[in-house]
Amino acid sequence: MTEKEVGELYIRLAFQYEFAIGRLLDKKIIDQDLVDRHRKSFYDSLDEEKLRTAQKIGDYTEIIRRYMRGMICEDKVSLTGLAKQYSEDSPGYIIQSWMRSRNTLEFLRQWENDMNEEFDDRACEELIHQGHTTSLTITPSLWIRRTHAVGMRVKQGKGGGVRAYPEIAADFQLWLDPKMRLAVVWQGKSE
Repeated sequence: MTEKEVGELYIRLAFQYEFAIGRLLDKKIIDQDLVDRHRKSFYDSLDEEKLRTAQKIGDYTEIIRRYMRGMICEDKVSLTGLAKQYSEDSPGYIIQSWMRSRNTLEFLRQWENDMNEEFDDRACEELIHQGHTTSLTITPSLWIRRTHAVGMRVKQGKGGGVRAYPEIAADFQLWLDPKMRLAVVWQGKSE
């Protein structure tokens, strides 16, 4: 990877980060205090990784993996909260509908393969096949249990719900909001 490509990667990462954080803040899913704490941590880790990359210590996949491993659970975004904006009564059904798509499962699979060494890709393949050949409903709990996924966390009971890393939450938000998806496509086209 050339120095120019690395620079472009960091610009894209920062843009995607700021876009996702801005949308989550606008929708009042996260508060300004969390943004301020997380933003400093994000840019500090990005600067540190830039230095390591310049010293030929890691490639971009390793940079992203280290950053994601460093995130703590409180930085996960509530998929349940996002879904409640569209269906207050049944946010779980909205999340299950999103997970019904093969594209969603392939996105989750790619994220897990990149970020999670313990991910069971073979079990994932079986789950995708079962989901499309039987009446099996793939839920976040089933996904986590079968594949050893770490990108989402499910908490049962009062105050519970589904939480996910920002990249996964962004995919879910884009699935929920076609206007936002189109804006991202237009933004990518103009770059």
